[in-house]
Amino acid sequence: MSTDKKKENNMLATEAKTTQKYYNVKLGLVSKGKLMTLNEIEKLDIPENQDAYISIFKYNEEQKKQVEQTGSVARIKDVTTDILVWDFDSANNPELARKDVITLAQRLVDNYSIDPDQIHCYFSGSKGMHVVLPLNKEITPEQFKHATGTIANGLKTYDSVVSDPARIIRMEYTKHPKTGLYKIPLHIAEIDEMNIEQIKELAKNQRDDVEFSKTAVKLPETLFTVEQKKPELSLVASPSVLDFSKKPKGWQDYVFAILEGHYESGERHNALMVLAAKCRAMGYDKEQTYYLCKSSLKKQSIIKGQPEFDKEELYKNIIENSVYSDRWEGGSFSPKNNPWLAKYCERLNIRWDNRTEANVTSVTEAFDSFENFATNIDAHTIKTGIHGLDDVLRLTVGMSVGLIASPGVGKTSVSLQILNNMSKQGHRCVFFSYDMYAPIVYQKLVQKHFNIGSKAMFEKFKVDPTFRKTVKDKITEEYKNVSFCFKTGQTVPDIDSTLDEVESTTGQKVKFMVVDYNELVQTDYSDATASSSFVAQKMREIAQRREVCVFSLFQPSKISGTPADEIKSYNAAKGSGAISQSVSVMLGMSRPGYNPQQSENDKYVNLSCLKNRMGPLFSLDWRWDGLTGTISKMGDEDFEDLKQIRERRASIESSSNGWT
Repeated sequence: MSTDKKKENNMLATEAKTTQKYYNVKLGLVSKGKLMTLNEIEKLDIPENQDAYISIFKYNEEQKKQVEQTGSVARIKDVTTDILVWDFDSANNPELARKDVITLAQRLVDNYSIDPDQIHCYFSGSKGMHVVLPLNKEITPEQFKHATGTIANGLKTYDSVVSDPARIIRMEYTKHPKTGLYKIPLHIAEIDEMNIEQIKELAKNQRDDVEFSKTAVKLPETLFTVEQKKPELSLVASPSVLDFSKKPKGWQDYVFAILEGHYESGERHNALMVLAAKCRAMGYDKEQTYYLCKSSLKKQSIIKGQPEFDKEELYKNIIENSVYSDRWEGGSFSPKNNPWLAKYCERLNIRWDNRTEANVTSVTEAFDSFENFATNIDAHTIKTGIHGLDDVLRLTVGMSVGLIASPGVGKTSVSLQILNNMSKQGHRCVFFSYDMYAPIVYQKLVQKHFNIGSKAMFEKFKVDPTFRKTVKDKITEEYKNVSFCFKTGQTVPDIDSTLDEVESTTGQKVKFMVVDYNELVQTDYSDATASSSFVAQKMREIAQRREVCVFSLFQPSKISGTPADEIKSYNAAKGSGAISQSVSVMLGMSRPGYNPQQSENDKYVNLSCLKNRMGPLFSLDWRWDGLTGTISKMGDEDFEDLKQIRERRASIESSSNGWT
């Protein structure tokens, strides 16, 4: 890296020289850092293939002496900086990070009148981007976190860990050790014009300088006003609050305790090795394992009130160079042969004898599990919000549920109604929409909540910005706890990975998920029947292992009739009979008045419980609003009207079949 480039482009070059300040510099992620002045950094001769890192926050003389004595910056919190930094990462799709950078820049321009030339953007050299904004003042880590979080609110690839007082980021013009790509500066206009692949091509070399404005930005004081909050009791959690009823199937208690962040900072390496090894032994790929370990670190930092372990160090040392390296010999850790793990279990009073690690369970242990489930049944129950249905059917986590209906009957609409109700209760849900184009799903949401036809809706969208904003705010509020996945061609492992991503990014455990629909999940089977059977069995496995209610939509076999015909057999799902065996509950859906020639009668919907392992079968009727896709309570006149519709239909069918 040339001295000229560093002098001209270094994001920290706005530092005032009146007070001596120091930055933590590392040559190599796992190397011991050194506090250096800006002048010393500019004179560094960094080898071309050496990755180098610099702290966001600055240290004073007193803190420098403390670091020289202790050899670490970990416990120093009262640092300052005169820049804002946003870190956008997406391991699976860096293109999402690029789009979030554009959105952030637009917010800075529109909401804070920032000149685009003042927005310093960088490609990180791997899976994301950094945005840097020079400030006209020094701020604390708390103010930094408040300002960056406020401006980036809602951007999914934004990583708030960057606000850690000890945080370091890669220096520009240094090469990423894994990808071989450089961290390069980019003007926001370039990011807007190029896709991520074009940017990566540009990052193969040390490009020419980008003309950023070095003028410091003045932002509203409200961005730096941090409300003092009383400490929450949950932040002083102890091992006694561990709820082992939430433990994934097949996991030992000590692995689950590590997943939940119950270990000391000095134990992080040992703990993460145990967790990562278990994940690999259970078939998780390294990206899934990385997100689980990252989630564990977040929880540990909250419980202990300490800075997070560096995520790049996690990926490099624990994931890539250890558990998922070619040298790994397989297996997982056990207290039987790992002294640290044995002491860990002893300290947390976790049993690890042969019985707790065996595949079999005693009747006493089964009771313990059931007791926890039964006494907390309300927390495990799925509330559909559909009038009368929750009174006769209890859906819980751990269940795989099926809904059979002909195309166009309203399976998706019913699913969205349940998702809406669960979201309002504060439960994290995921909608895997493989059947419908994303804007069409959103159109259904608009029609549902605004009771407006498609023609009128599209006309208003064209000319009425206020209406567009009202729609956006309303749908965002109604489905704020629902994550949507529109990526087609997903496999079962992809679904598992998506659930991991949702739980990692939201900090919430997924309680309810919809798969729309079963046949569109990809498998290695060429035979459609075998494929559907495989997916159905895997959905049951996910439901039990992850303790989530899986709501799968199925198409009926051709012999099941029209949308008006009530489905009366749980074997009606198209494909193998193994589908009906895989679910705990199977529902059939029909519209008794469905008739394109007499659409005025199409105002009712029926749900029949065809299979229920935990209760009785039933059949329920509701009013149906085709425009909004909503089912609601029937009145006395509706019951009589529906009765006549069914009688007329039965009479017509009897005549056509030659019955007397």
